[in-house]
Amino acid sequence: MSLMKKSLYQGIVRIFSIPRLSIPLILTLGLTLGAVLTVIAIASTFLHQPLQGVKEEAHLQTYEYRFQMSDTLSVSYWNMNRLIAFSEQFKDLGEWAAIAPAEQDIEINNITYTTTRYDASSNITSVLGSQLLLGDDVTIEAPEKYIWISNSLWQQAYGGQKSVLGKQISIANQNYIIAGVIEDVMAVKSGPAILPQQVWFIANLAQVKQQQDSVGAIRNEIDFLILKSPNGQAILPTKEQTDAWLTDYVSQNVSGDQVQMFLDFLSNTKKVVKASDYRSNLLGESEGLIVALFAAVTGLLLMATLNLLNLFIAHYQSRTKEFAIQISLGASLNKVRTLVLLENLPSFILAAITGLLVTGWALRSLPLIAGDSLPMIDAITINGLTILASVLIIFLLSVLFSALAIVDIDKHALANNLNSSGKGIQAQSNQWLSRVLMIFQLSIASILLTASVMVAMQSYQAVYQELGYDIGNSYNISLSVSDDEYITQLNDFEDYGKSETKQLLNNLSALIEKQVANSEVVVADYGPLSGSLQVSAFRNNENGGQRVVHQVRSLSANFFTTFNIEMLAGANLTQAQIDNNENRVVIDASMAKTLFPALSYQEVIGKTFQTSQDPEAPATIINGIVADTISQTGIAEPLGLPAVYSHRIRVGGNIQLTVMMPEGKNITPEMIDSELKRQHPRLTNLQVQSLHDIWLTQTLNQRVSLWVVLTMTALTLFLAAIGVAGLTQMTTNHRKYELAVRMATGAKQSRLVKFILKDALIMLALGLGLGFIFSVFAYQHMEQTLEMLPNFNWLAMTLLDVALIIIVLISVILPAWRVIRSDPMQALREE
Repeated sequence: MSLMKKSLYQGIVRIFSIPRLSIPLILTLGLTLGAVLTVIAIASTFLHQPLQGVKEEAHLQTYEYRFQMSDTLSVSYWNMNRLIAFSEQFKDLGEWAAIAPAEQDIEINNITYTTTRYDASSNITSVLGSQLLLGDDVTIEAPEKYIWISNSLWQQAYGGQKSVLGKQISIANQNYIIAGVIEDVMAVKSGPAILPQQVWFIANLAQVKQQQDSVGAIRNEIDFLILKSPNGQAILPTKEQTDAWLTDYVSQNVSGDQVQMFLDFLSNTKKVVKASDYRSNLLGESEGLIVALFAAVTGLLLMATLNLLNLFIAHYQSRTKEFAIQISLGASLNKVRTLVLLENLPSFILAAITGLLVTGWALRSLPLIAGDSLPMIDAITINGLTILASVLIIFLLSVLFSALAIVDIDKHALANNLNSSGKGIQAQSNQWLSRVLMIFQLSIASILLTASVMVAMQSYQAVYQELGYDIGNSYNISLSVSDDEYITQLNDFEDYGKSETKQLLNNLSALIEKQVANSEVVVADYGPLSGSLQVSAFRNNENGGQRVVHQVRSLSANFFTTFNIEMLAGANLTQAQIDNNENRVVIDASMAKTLFPALSYQEVIGKTFQTSQDPEAPATIINGIVADTISQTGIAEPLGLPAVYSHRIRVGGNIQLTVMMPEGKNITPEMIDSELKRQHPRLTNLQVQSLHDIWLTQTLNQRVSLWVVLTMTALTLFLAAIGVAGLTQMTTNHRKYELAVRMATGAKQSRLVKFILKDALIMLALGLGLGFIFSVFAYQHMEQTLEMLPNFNWLAMTLLDVALIIIVLISVILPAWRVIRSDPMQALREE
């Protein structure tokens, strides 16, 4: 058997014969490689994989125009009317289109399907390049009578039968004729996950153009516009150009005294413009997340590599006589390194296989971990690039290990080793490489831990922040109003107390409490935590005409007591005041400070303010002040908008009710669905969701971030501790003879511990010192490029470094103590 084959065979045998070397290599490198390959698989999908259902990506750009209501809240201004006007103004740039995804339950053959609803302009398929599989194109005349379904819904609900064309689907009490089947279009930016089961509603732009637009309404109907240009590199309108268009648009669509009111509102509201290519818009913050994850797993891979290098150096230093004999017989150093490479190859191959298995498991678990937080999540798989990356990384690491594991070997030192007795520190093991590697490892650990701790603190605060209320066992019931005529009818009243809206909400509350035992409708609107936000504005005449943007929230006589919201001053409205439709409200502490900054809470009670632009309208009386609450959680910084609580509830396309149930009881749609359809046939799309589930949905991204970061932090600390302990174990073993002599001549064990600790202090000081410096500058640089990173926290940084120093010192002392406490005479006999 040739020497090369023998080395390869020994490498296979060594997997089982020297587990203390092979198992750390396979597991440590395999697990770390799995993390790296997972990020590579995600990145390759995000950045290079074709977008499903979007064939014209190279020609597409997106354009956002948003009103910045607060530092953390912005609302898109686009709707179909504004799309038409804007596209006419900037038609020279290319073809403009829009698509808005939402959730929609539909019923086909008595089976309910949860689908993604696309409301889109009639040119959307030509702009995106989406393929029509069957039937008429969306450019059909009068598309408002028709509906298009996706291929997945066609196959699932109709078995792929061509006779589906012409069938009717009833949605929200309206019948639509199926006009065609479109391929599954998955690559659309959306909050909720895009489902392959899809229904398309196409807006007839010519008809929309004839409809009056409520210019002052900002409802986030369309998140962004899509531009298709010949090269996809059009120079999109600037903010100034869009502001000028908006001024002209308001002037043309608003008449009378309201023109100046709207222009005044627009000019005093901060607006932001964002233009990007289609893929970047789709990925959003995921691009920055991928960069951060890639940097983190690369750091972990470096730490694992440095750990294993130290382990290999220690192992091969124990085989110096073997190498000395081989070189004495004529072998070159390069040949020795090749033999070492072949020895390690089986272990590295198993590490690569382990890494791919870990990657496959991680990608399959990704939908469970990340939920809806990542786009294109179903398309992420192990691809050719992932496999190529694993082969390349393993090859480079195996070459690196084989070269550096015996870097200290030279012929002169080996000859001395053959002639020596072997006592004491071996001639060639000066350990300079191990110390340099450990310094780098500690520096990398410090940098990784800095970013991890900052992000973990931000995520923890976003998830577990004090909301200002108790959710309890409460539920949100949502209903859709079936037609626009009914919505207009509900909102057409002079006296809210006698309105059809109030009567409807009272009837719905009574229906629910009758059908569901022990239920209590707390308020006929959203509860304290919701996925929706209603924002309004008025001018505060008491404070120099300052414009006050605020949340409009609803109350009932028992709203604040049910959710344990603290009343700071005054009182809530009584049921009698609500029934009498008194013009009274409750405000939160932020609104009190905004309206009357110089007054105490008690002094604010009974004060009035004007929310209407009509000077003849009665002023609103402040009846009470409650503590600030957080209506939408899962974000690092609260929305920062003050709130006004009113008993007057206006309904739009949706009606909400908040129901409290006894502990251990729940409410389901089946409990009220049949009676609801009988009494209120124009209300559809019944949905029931607990406020706890809403909290889980809103905090999902931050909880995922928190667990990922905590896992990364634990791995970083573990690798740092193992690396330092391994190096200490190695250096202490190499000096066992010297330590035994010192002990035999009277040195105490505690003195020897200090001796070893002092020897390690320079390495620790350099590693942690460099890590601290690099951490500060690197984090500040990353903070400027990644918006997702929180502000640098010096206290957290100090506590982190103290903790890391303690862990490192323990990692030095424990393995050193195990060697020192052994019998010195036994150590002398072994040497």
